[in-house]
Amino acid sequence: MNMALLAPLLLVTACSAPAPAIEVRDAWARAIAPGQTSGAIYATIVNQGGGDRLTGAATDRAATAMLHSSLTENGVSKMRMHGEVAIPARATVALSPGAMHIMLDGLRAPLIAGEKIAVTLRFVKAGPKTVTATIVAPGAR
Repeated sequence: MNMALLAPLLLVTACSAPAPAIEVRDAWARAIAPGQTSGAIYATIVNQGGGDRLTGAATDRAATAMLHSSLTENGVSKMRMHGEVAIPARATVALSPGAMHIMLDGLRAPLIAGEKIAVTLRFVKAGPKTVTATIVAPGAR
């Protein structure tokens, strides 16, 4: 093959980033008390490909599902909303209690231990991924 033709082909191949390969594992939520209208979903996001970004979530069980993180500043617990979360190439990102999570507001029904809830996570490159989260009793995890 002519080297003048091969060089641009190699450059394009070297510059193209691999597609993300996103898998959402172990999705779960804690049961809530009757009358409570907010909860959270936790999961592990495994990316075996190129980088991506989680930009949001949705479930028909709540009015809103937002990306939040919990933090403590000067002894005061706070929550911060995030527009998106980076999912680096070949990395695992944990959505866990006391850290990054999916905050559910305006729950239409209580989260009851033993039930399941469907949630769709939206990724920029990988697209939407719908998973089923198991609702567990408080203190079970």
